[in-house]
Amino acid sequence: MASVFSQAQKKRKSLTATLAQLFFVPFAFAGEVVFSYTADKTVARQGEELTYSVSVHNCAASAAGNMLIVDSIPKGLTLLSCSADDYRLSNRSLLVRIARLPAGEEFSFDVTVRVDRKGTLAKTLLLRENGVTIKTLQHKICALSKNVLTGKVSMFTLSCDGANGYFEIPGLLSYPNNELIVFNRYSDKVYQKRNYANDWNGSNLPAGNYYYLLTIYLDNSVVQKYNGAIAIKRQP
Repeated sequence: MASVFSQAQKKRKSLTATLAQLFFVPFAFAGEVVFSYTADKTVARQGEELTYSVSVHNCAASAAGNMLIVDSIPKGLTLLSCSADDYRLSNRSLLVRIARLPAGEEFSFDVTVRVDRKGTLAKTLLLRENGVTIKTLQHKICALSKNVLTGKVSMFTLSCDGANGYFEIPGLLSYPNNELIVFNRYSDKVYQKRNYANDWNGSNLPAGNYYYLLTIYLDNSVVQKYNGAIAIKRQP
């Protein structure tokens, strides 16, 4: 009896292995797709543009269809362009539809966004097939504050009458909501102006080394501070 039972077990195991070879392996790959996301950079500053690519590769032996990519566009990002033909924007999500993707082929598109505010911006990408989510990707963009100063000013030269030369900060006129404070080497405040517009020439100060503190108010929650040295030289 034991021998008969043992033989039955062997036959059942053999049958199970055969069924696994016939059904389990093909079904494991039947709906398999590779869903990927690549970006030209993951760190950007306010005002900069960022481009990333999304791709779906059908690794199955048969065509896939009725697929939808849901790409979240969180607050802080503005959609500028999408290279996909069939897309729309709904509730801060970019929806890209793939009607049919033949076996072995890839579908890809590029998206360009603008970074509008600083912070960590989390993105979620979903791949749905026939209304069911089959793949999920998570990605984070590190958004830094915009650099207002495009070049540091360390020295400007004045004529004897103070009519030649102003302390000019490149790019500052685009951000009038600012404050400039100038200190001497003893940390005494010698000049202060709100809404500075590159219009100070230092004519009221003797030649020497000074230090400035510039505060830029980008909005209610974003403040940038810059500091540096100024050397005032009098020309004979």
